[in-house]
Amino acid sequence: MKIKTAPILITLTLACIGLLPKAHAVSPAPGGGYPGGNTTEGQNALFSLTSGGYNTAVGFLSLRSNTTGSFNTATGAGTLLANTADQNTATGAAPF
Repeated sequence: MKIKTAPILITLTLACIGLLPKAHAVSPAPGGGYPGGNTTEGQNALFSLTSGGYNTAVGFLSLRSNTTGSFNTATGAGTLLANTADQNTATGAAPF
């Protein structure tokens, strides 16, 4: 008795694919697309932003307290963590 495995494998593969959870996209996408020309990448980066524009925050907690500041650039974990002003730049890591 010979069993053909191809139809069985195809059926199992289709069943597994059908059971996979749907993938959800992040909105906005990482690396940009935020309102006001802001760009952020990192957990809680630019977390408090309400109306500031043209800020870039890269790293955990970078520019976290910024609410209305504009034209700031923070690269590194915790950089400009407490900043609320305009036109500041920081690179590195802030001590926590």
